[in-house]
Amino acid sequence: MEESRILIVEDDESVALGLTDILKGSGYDTEWLDNSRKVLEILKTRRLDLILLDVNLGEENGYELCKKIREISDIPVLFLTAYQSEMDVVRGFTVGGDDYITKPFRLQELLVRVQALLRRGKRLGGLRISSGELVYDMGKHQVYKNQELLNLTPIELQLTQSLLIGWPYTLSRDKMFSDVWDKDASYVDENTLSVNISRLRDKLGTFQGDPYIETVRGIGYRWAIHVHK
Repeated sequence: MEESRILIVEDDESVALGLTDILKGSGYDTEWLDNSRKVLEILKTRRLDLILLDVNLGEENGYELCKKIREISDIPVLFLTAYQSEMDVVRGFTVGGDDYITKPFRLQELLVRVQALLRRGKRLGGLRISSGELVYDMGKHQVYKNQELLNLTPIELQLTQSLLIGWPYTLSRDKMFSDVWDKDASYVDENTLSVNISRLRDKLGTFQGDPYIETVRGIGYRWAIHVHK
C-alpha cells in the first residue's frame, strides 16, 4: 500500500524535526516547509493526503494560508497551535480547518488525529444520494447544489454523509462523534461538533425555506429534508 503523504508547515525547526521523526516512524511519507510560500505550488503539483499547519508562520499566519488552500483543495488540514481559547478554535474551523491540536501535544493524541483525518479522506463508495436541491456523490465524495459543486471540508462531507444515511432518524451527538471521528472521538470536544454543524448549515443553505439540518434539543441532529437513495 502506498504511504500517506503529509506536508508539515512549521517555522520552528525543532518542532518540525520532531514531527517528522514521529510521523516517519509511524510509516508516513513526510515533507517539511518552514514558510507558506511554496505550499500552494506543492499542492497543485503533488499528491498530498494531509497538511499539518502551524498557526504562527510569521509573514503569513496559518489561518490566511488555510483560506487559500480551501480555494483549490479539500485536503484535510490539522492546525498546530499554541492557542486554546474558544475563539481561536472557532476561527480555525471557520477558515476551513478540519481539526486542531494544541502545543505541546501528546504523541499518541497527534497520531490518533492524523489517522482519523486520513481515514475519512479515503472513505468512498458508489452511491449518489439526493435531497432537495442537493446531490451527494459518494464515489467522488462531493456535494452539488443545483449542479454546482459545494466547497465542503472532509469533516463537513463526513457529517453530511452520516446525516443523509441516517435519515429520517435523529443521530445522537455520540453517534455522530463515532461516525465522523471513529473511536478517537474521546479527543474531540463538544464545541468541535457544534462549530462544524453550524458551518455546514451555512454552506448548504435551505430548501423551500427550511434548513437541511435541524437540531433535536438534548439528543443531537437530524437531516430534515426528504432523502432519495
